[in-house]
Amino acid sequence: MEFAELLLTHALIVTQDEDRSIVPDGAIAIRQGQILALGATDEVAARFQAGEMIDLSGKVVFPGLINTHDHLFQVATKGLGEDMPVEKWVDVVTAPTTIHILPEEIYVFALTGCLELIHSGVTTVVDMNYKAMNFDSHHQNIRALTESGLRSRYTTTITTYGLEYGIPPQLIDSVEWHMDVYRQLFSAYPAGEKFAIWVSIGAPWTAMREDLIKLRAFADETGARMIMHINENYLDNQSIQSRYGKNVTPFFEEIGFLRSDLLAIHCVEMDDADIELFVKHDVKVSHNPVSNMYLGSGIAPIMKMHHAGLTISLGVDGAGSNNSQDMLETLKCAALVQKVAAKDASVVDAQTVLDWATLGGAKAIGLEKEIGSLEVGKRADLFVIAPNTPKVVPIHDPVASLVYSCGQENVVMTVADGKVLMKDGVIQHVDEASVIARCQQAALTLADRCGSNAKVKRSWQGNRR
Repeated sequence: MEFAELLLTHALIVTQDEDRSIVPDGAIAIRQGQILALGATDEVAARFQAGEMIDLSGKVVFPGLINTHDHLFQVATKGLGEDMPVEKWVDVVTAPTTIHILPEEIYVFALTGCLELIHSGVTTVVDMNYKAMNFDSHHQNIRALTESGLRSRYTTTITTYGLEYGIPPQLIDSVEWHMDVYRQLFSAYPAGEKFAIWVSIGAPWTAMREDLIKLRAFADETGARMIMHINENYLDNQSIQSRYGKNVTPFFEEIGFLRSDLLAIHCVEMDDADIELFVKHDVKVSHNPVSNMYLGSGIAPIMKMHHAGLTISLGVDGAGSNNSQDMLETLKCAALVQKVAAKDASVVDAQTVLDWATLGGAKAIGLEKEIGSLEVGKRADLFVIAPNTPKVVPIHDPVASLVYSCGQENVVMTVADGKVLMKDGVIQHVDEASVIARCQQAALTLADRCGSNAKVKRSWQGNRR
């Protein structure tokens, strides 16, 4: 018999393969993070002797969800930014937090965010930090990603311009300074399948033309993929129009910025011409519906992009513009907001949304050959739901049940690269209770330090010391 380190048996398996096959009473054999076999339990179990065998009777297995946009440090800011327009949100929440946060706090907040992602079926995350006041902040953020066990991509935002838009001077530096930070990160953390460094720019208006050109060349030179908030709201086109006489997307094409390795975040203010240029250059899209609704940014024309052939993926965004890190909530909102925008319930189905969260996410980050579906030879990234709760039963279609009914309480197991990160709803490798307690105290301390507590109502806390 062959040996499998982990053998999952008697599950309903939603594979997300080319045929979108679903295997009843299925099994998955895993060794060294790779799927060795997938099929009927009787057949697979007869082939393998297992180091650990887990009976998943009555449960459903899905490919791991891929969160293509996040700011994990913003876990510190849950509850500080509600009901604010984006300009006030930056002033009250993100800017002071970024300036005053300490490296050890970033570690706690990022790890807390990762734990919630694991609870909601995520196995891969793209994390965008802002400018770090201390280089150790990068190490601590990456330490959290690594210890979480998630497959991850890390980036730190480049900002070379923005005083007139309210960006504090502490968060702005020269393009040369930013590139030097990246060189240090590339040296300290060589790219691999499980972890890599990407290059990010905050928004079109946070860098001048010459800096954008330099950074595009820098990414090409280093082989790093790029990520940027693009057309999140009216400000992007307005600012680029005032400087260069064009909207963002045609301006980016003019300077050679649009490439297939660019992951564009949000893409709310997109017209047909913008979409055509994205298609021309195979730009990838990360749709963040909860954040867009929370900040009142608008509804991205995702169905137009989808039908145009663009790669669509999903992101939860930072907790500062979401108040959670719940990827399952993002799936449901992604479906519902498009139905509302079109005033047509049939405009998108649950299968399409799951495709965005798995296959689309994998392609968006350049890992479509490794993850995104459960197939022999691919990496063992998956999660398991137990649907036997009033919230979910009855199940007629497991995909629809996942998108529209399931919550974090239904996710009982998460496996990334063959490692069981959560089993029976319990995180296996981190003391979750301790992390949660540290997160609560660190967030209160940070809010006091940066003044956020003085700008929001906290009557429920009474005379908190």
